[in-house]
Amino acid sequence: MFDNKKDDIFLSRWVNGDLSPEELSEFQSHPEYEYYMKILAGADTLDLAEYDVDAALRNIKSNKQTSYKKNTKPVIKIWPYLAVAASVAVIFGLFLFNSNDSFATSYGEQLAVTLPDGSEMILNAKSEASFDEKNWKTNRTVSLNGEAYFKVKKGSKFTVTTKNGDVSVLGTEFNVQSQASFFEAVCYEGKVRVTSNQDNTILTAGKAYRNITNTAPEHWTLVAQEPSWITNTSSFRSIPLHYVFKELEDQYNITINTKNIDTDIIYTGTFPNNNINVALKTVFSTLGLQYQLLQNGKTVVVEN
Repeated sequence: MFDNKKDDIFLSRWVNGDLSPEELSEFQSHPEYEYYMKILAGADTLDLAEYDVDAALRNIKSNKQTSYKKNTKPVIKIWPYLAVAASVAVIFGLFLFNSNDSFATSYGEQLAVTLPDGSEMILNAKSEASFDEKNWKTNRTVSLNGEAYFKVKKGSKFTVTTKNGDVSVLGTEFNVQSQASFFEAVCYEGKVRVTSNQDNTILTAGKAYRNITNTAPEHWTLVAQEPSWITNTSSFRSIPLHYVFKELEDQYNITINTKNIDTDIIYTGTFPNNNINVALKTVFSTLGLQYQLLQNGKTVVVEN
């Protein structure tokens, strides 16, 4: 566990979402983690730029007489990343579940949700998900439109339903993306069953499946341990260009004028989700195209 004397900025790194997965897991098991969560639950009423979070947390920690009623509701952790030009504005918030269990992200946002059984769901930008908390114990089903990464606790059947197909597991880590005519599932740990149109496929760790309308389903092997967008990098493997442009638009709240571009050409590459200038330069230079981001910061046009 962390030691404030050795790491004075540990709590600041936690608030900013900068902990490694190992550090975060260890921190969540700490007996005082609940106290820190309660403090941050009201952080939206404070001016974080001037508020000394570390001092407040240390003050609470040293107050041995303070007691808290245990919060039995699951917690949602949100780190939306809103990137414009060469900067990124980070907004952090914490909310509690209610009976209306539906969640959505906006442009450039990521939303981490702790499900009722302790499973985790992280939504990528411009994505929506919902589930029935009341009947969760007997029906672990999440409806998804967009992209999400799941870390599922072992238990009863867990299913992610989309308009393009379903992914079912008992306990594993996997990523699902579903939009328009595009459906993709990647298994990072354990085993998942993917059902899409007439396909019924079993994916083990390191295997991926993709189904795009009017094309043959694809299968491939990967070595990654988690989807790259979790760490603010969008990656693409042999995908039609218009899906790449959509991801750019979803991450940066822009519109790309594709009038003079063949958006059906196949693209492989990456771009960062926290620097619009680098992202646009990376994609368009790969395509050998000149572009211009208009002064409104919202429209990209291709130059002849």
